[in-house]
Amino acid sequence: MGAPSTAPAPSPPALPEASAPDDRAPPEPAAPELPPPLRLRCGVQQYEWGRRGAASLVARLSAADSAAEIDEARPYAELWMGTHPAAPSAVLPGGEPLGTWLARNPAALGPAVAARWAGDLPFLFKVLAVAKPLSIQAHPDKGLAELLHAMRPATYRDANHKPEMAIAVTDFRALFGFAGIQELKDVIRTVPEVAGLIGHEDADKLMTVKEYHGGNDVKSSLQSAFAKLMTASKEAVSEAVNKLKGRLNDESEIRTLTEKEELVLSLERQYPEDVGVLAALLFNYVKLSPGEAIYIGANEPHAYLSGECIECMATSDNVVRAGLTPKYRDVQTLCSMLTYKQIFPEILRGVPVQPYVRRYTPPTDEFEVDCCLLPPGEVVVMPPVPGPSIFLVMTGEGEVQADSMSDGEKAKEGDVFFVPAHTEVRLSASGHATMQLYRAGVNSRALYACNAAAAGKRSQLQNICEMAS
Repeated sequence: MGAPSTAPAPSPPALPEASAPDDRAPPEPAAPELPPPLRLRCGVQQYEWGRRGAASLVARLSAADSAAEIDEARPYAELWMGTHPAAPSAVLPGGEPLGTWLARNPAALGPAVAARWAGDLPFLFKVLAVAKPLSIQAHPDKGLAELLHAMRPATYRDANHKPEMAIAVTDFRALFGFAGIQELKDVIRTVPEVAGLIGHEDADKLMTVKEYHGGNDVKSSLQSAFAKLMTASKEAVSEAVNKLKGRLNDESEIRTLTEKEELVLSLERQYPEDVGVLAALLFNYVKLSPGEAIYIGANEPHAYLSGECIECMATSDNVVRAGLTPKYRDVQTLCSMLTYKQIFPEILRGVPVQPYVRRYTPPTDEFEVDCCLLPPGEVVVMPPVPGPSIFLVMTGEGEVQADSMSDGEKAKEGDVFFVPAHTEVRLSASGHATMQLYRAGVNSRALYACNAAAAGKRSQLQNICEMAS
């Protein structure tokens, strides 16, 4: 090493003396040894809208994993895979909550995820089996979630936002976002029961507004009309719904009802005299085939109607409801928080990332979902990523192998695995049927952006070290 300089120099933080110029950069920390994939036992939510008994995919997956007997009389609505305290997954065989295990093993999240999301899993992975429509609802953005949680923690139990994505497993039906202005005008013109509750002033504003006049005109008129409808008195709503039902039943004798009109009658049978029956006419009616998906951002109205899906979201259970539900309705909050956009949702179909694997990437950092359809006898390698993943075997059977495992783990329908960061997973299908498997993980764009930022900081520190030497 050369002699130290005698010229004056700045006083950087003291650094250990390096033995050679190439060793002056701070060494990369040694990667901690990570455990192999962990089997999880996952919680089931038995909400009343769920499919009952073995007709529910949730029940079949849960029973296949735990060998529990299915109660044919009970609804099986949601399978939760994650750390949310309302139904945390447990690590097998001991049953320790996954969140507790992660607190002891933060390296399994990867440094970027552990730092950004305070040592917790940022996504909640679900399977839904919908027999009866869920409430008309929206999920608050981060700022509103924090405010609602502070004001009413018993109702809004966490302070996180809840962007979500639903991938259809069967034919899936939903309401999502407001219909275009022409469709809304048709409703006002042809559905007097809705126009009457909105009132002449707001109905006239919507009938005269033009799309090319700008979004603010439409938004203001739509917000005022929707608020009038949703805050109408119980008696007025009951009278309007019953009139609409009677009129449509009469008209069905002389003409074919539209899909929306058939939907309204179906909703009325399940939620009689509910304002949500009328509100459904103002929303887009979305029909997904298996493999198709929609992303639902903050403050967008929606309601799942029927079918089964894979769902992934930020780790939250914040729901603001206003119709089609016996639960608490926060109508004022819902009406004030919505975006009032009038765009039919983009239908996502996934992008191939390798043979047998398609990826669904939403515009949020917390999650992405891969769908793997692996024919018998085939193998696919899921490359390591710098964040955690949860794998669900939906159908079929095979084997899961990771570098950290001495032997492969058998994988069958209903099995759920937590896979630590930086773990390569080799999947092989056996038997006579295709193995269908879903992986939820942190959005790759966010992961690699975090890693690039971390690399930039390391490079900056290296430059400081070189200048100091």
